[in-house]
Amino acid sequence: MGDFKISKGYTVPAKGEAAEEITDAKHPPFVGVCPNDFRGLKPKLAVAVNDEVKVGSPLFFDKKNPELVFLSPAGGRVTAINYGPRRVIEEIIIATNDTYEHEIFEKHTPAQISKVTRETLIQKLLAGGVWPYLRRRPYNKIADYNVQPKGIFVNCMATAPLAPQPSYFLADNKADFEAGVEALKVLCDKVHVVTDGNDGKAELFRGVQGVQQHRFTGKHPAGLVGTHITHIDPLNKGETVWVIDAANLVMIGRFLTSGRYPIERTVALAGNGLTKTGYVRTQVGAKLADLTEGRLAGGENRFISGDMLSGNQRAAERPIGFYDTLATVLPEGREQHFLGWMNPGFSLPSFTRAFVSGFLPGKYNLNTNINGGRRAIVVSGNYDSVVALDIHAEFLVKATLANDIEQMEQLGILECDPEDFGLATYVCPSKTEVSRIIAEGLELMEKEG
Repeated sequence: MGDFKISKGYTVPAKGEAAEEITDAKHPPFVGVCPNDFRGLKPKLAVAVNDEVKVGSPLFFDKKNPELVFLSPAGGRVTAINYGPRRVIEEIIIATNDTYEHEIFEKHTPAQISKVTRETLIQKLLAGGVWPYLRRRPYNKIADYNVQPKGIFVNCMATAPLAPQPSYFLADNKADFEAGVEALKVLCDKVHVVTDGNDGKAELFRGVQGVQQHRFTGKHPAGLVGTHITHIDPLNKGETVWVIDAANLVMIGRFLTSGRYPIERTVALAGNGLTKTGYVRTQVGAKLADLTEGRLAGGENRFISGDMLSGNQRAAERPIGFYDTLATVLPEGREQHFLGWMNPGFSLPSFTRAFVSGFLPGKYNLNTNINGGRRAIVVSGNYDSVVALDIHAEFLVKATLANDIEQMEQLGILECDPEDFGLATYVCPSKTEVSRIIAEGLELMEKEG
């Protein structure tokens, strides 16, 4: 076991955390699946409009790898296939029915899972549509089952703003979690389970055998898997690790033990764009508008699938992301403040203590206003104080903007993911989208090989 205390980072003082109350969402009339939830995927349709589907019926597959299939999260009829620029498939919409007939797969006990060969298990996970829950670093794409990773990291903690603690909303899923861990042990000899050292409820995840247990404490980004990899088993050139969070590992375990494609999902609803926060039991593919029905505050709001630092902005009529267990709603901050630089800032959070609030404890009602315009990057040391990787963040950002591939690699871009720079974007005095710069840099690195 390893215990790690992360000294870098920052806790965003945001109000609107999800109240610890779980309710059942209404049966959604429509669900959607978005192929662009999966980085680098080239989808090819397996259905057409008006086709009838069951839960677990194939909807599309990867052109480059036809074994990688993506299944329907509902029973019903395909009512629309929406395309974006260059005929890229953006969303497949299914009108749900009341029966939810399932495709049936083979059931396994945990003991049976541990005896399955690696090759057989991979084929089962591919056919069952749950393989995409496993992702790889670098690049954070769906794991390549033809490559043996040097380790698998299971993230059982969350430190992002308003993010829910897995130990709360997965409290009733211990058996599925343990079944998922058994599957990972077949796929790789070295499995790391990472929990929050300050979370007394995390014993749920610490009882599994045959894995390496680690505890992390500290401010965000202590809960990011990139932080865990850097401190436990750093990536070297040519190496690969696989990553998965606890909620998605539960989906793999549930598939193997039930013999059905898993669609049940508990989602946290957070943000001060909601009049009532909390948790809802819903299903994969549910629309954000359905999840937040009757909870929205007045005015214009922004819907984010995920947390406010690294989530994806989405229209309310789009489904929550395939990997996400948090929906954040924030008011759009379009107002401007006259002579705002003279404001003492009692109600504005401040990382650099430029406002009075920087010296006062408390949380604040945040919106999407960045309170300033884009300007030249200033070397302030802010990035390095909140990025918990073993890199020089500001130099890496500049090398990436210059498209200097050799320098980018030397400065450690392959250890990074855009989410690792969410806080850097938040604290940047230049209002620079640092996460986007890193994402574009990783695309360039992969393209150039």
